[in-house]
Amino acid sequence: MDNSTAALRLISIPGLGPRRILNIKNHFKDITRVFDASIAELCRIPGIDLGLAKAIKSFDNQESIESQLQILKNSPFQIITIFDDLYPVKLKSIYDPPVVLYYQGNFTENDNDAIAIVGTRKPTLYGKAVVGELMKGLVAQEVTIISGFARGIDTIAHRATLDNGGRTIAVLGNGLDITYPPENRELRTKIIQNGMYCSEFPLGTKPDGVNFPRRNRIISGLSLGVIVIEAGDKSGAILTAYYAVDQNREVFALPGRINDLKSRGTNRLIQNGAKLITCVEDILEEIEPMRKYPKQPQQLKIEFEFEGEEKAVFESLSNEPINIDDLATKLEKSPYEILPHLLSLELKGYIQQLAGKMFIRVR
Repeated sequence: MDNSTAALRLISIPGLGPRRILNIKNHFKDITRVFDASIAELCRIPGIDLGLAKAIKSFDNQESIESQLQILKNSPFQIITIFDDLYPVKLKSIYDPPVVLYYQGNFTENDNDAIAIVGTRKPTLYGKAVVGELMKGLVAQEVTIISGFARGIDTIAHRATLDNGGRTIAVLGNGLDITYPPENRELRTKIIQNGMYCSEFPLGTKPDGVNFPRRNRIISGLSLGVIVIEAGDKSGAILTAYYAVDQNREVFALPGRINDLKSRGTNRLIQNGAKLITCVEDILEEIEPMRKYPKQPQQLKIEFEFEGEEKAVFESLSNEPINIDDLATKLEKSPYEILPHLLSLELKGYIQQLAGKMFIRVR
């Protein structure tokens, strides 16, 4: 019997959670010995009563376990257990780590220096722009980005990380053989090539709502800290922040307008002690002392290359959309005079044009 077989056996026994299974491991050292132990010896393990000891001894579901392992053998997916040396160290340190982790891709030593980012599934342009800038800065410092593969902030973070040549880990609330959301199929392929795609849920597990809160503890558990971008009071992102606090991880939050429902959760996190972030340096200065492979932080600057009156046009824009006619009035110009500058700034990635000739600053 190997570690994978022993782990799958143990998690299939009702009442045996991660803490009890870790107690068993600490008692036997070699986890495969547990099924040969006597009931009396099992009862000496903290958390194992007579009922659980008998359940372990009477295990009779080996055929199902062998079937699972055979399916895995014939699939592109792999399994790692908490008893294996390659199991992520930071995840192993949380109170209730997953005993089994299904994955595709690979986990590297550098992934110990990771930051998680979570947030709303319907971000504002402001939120999207900030995520892009933060990912660019963190990737430049070789920080791995972890998120939950959901729509919105998660997807944007994964994409921005890959676009900047970084590594990213997606933690799912369903089995690896199900792509959810389905529109992220191409993103999934890229993540597997440049990071890891993982879940504690067996193959075939559907993305049911009850799975995601459990998924969130893994997102925070793999990281040095969690960044929350735009989240309401009662959201999965806020739950992930709470897990981070319990796991002694850093919590960072992007401030937002006080009347914006999507910023209520993040603003409250800041009130309760989360670090307010305005730039990537705010994150780096907190995590640098904890990094396994520390980098020398560099001041990240945006080098603007303005031509002609572009600077005046750019500085007249903000994070609030403005119509071209109102902008022209503000600059005391005609719309036709400023339109070429707006288009040039958009091509350089400094601003974005919205419907109705509205423009917004994104850098």
